Amino acid sequence: MTVFRIIAAAVALTLGLAFIPGAAAATQCRHSAGEYAQVIRHFESEAAKARALADRNPLYESDVAYYASALADARACHRLLSPVTTASR
Repeated sequence: MTVFRIIAAAVALTLGLAFIPGAAAATQCRHSAGEYAQVIRHFESEAAKARALADRNPLYESDVAYYASALADARACHRLLSPVTTASR
């Protein structure tokens, strides 16, 4: 039950920061968009493993919160650095 509260809080925090102007600029993005894409893929798999472990052992709940925070930062930098493309016909 506590795992779900932590996940819900992390999601709410991430969504809240997504709507604050300049929140992505507040993080320091020092790498390329491609590197952030790699980090996102890596942390998504690690977050899934941590969630599975936290379901069995509450000591891993802090790992779930860490990965949620790291993913939010990486996604913010990826959004900031990735080029905006438009569909041209």
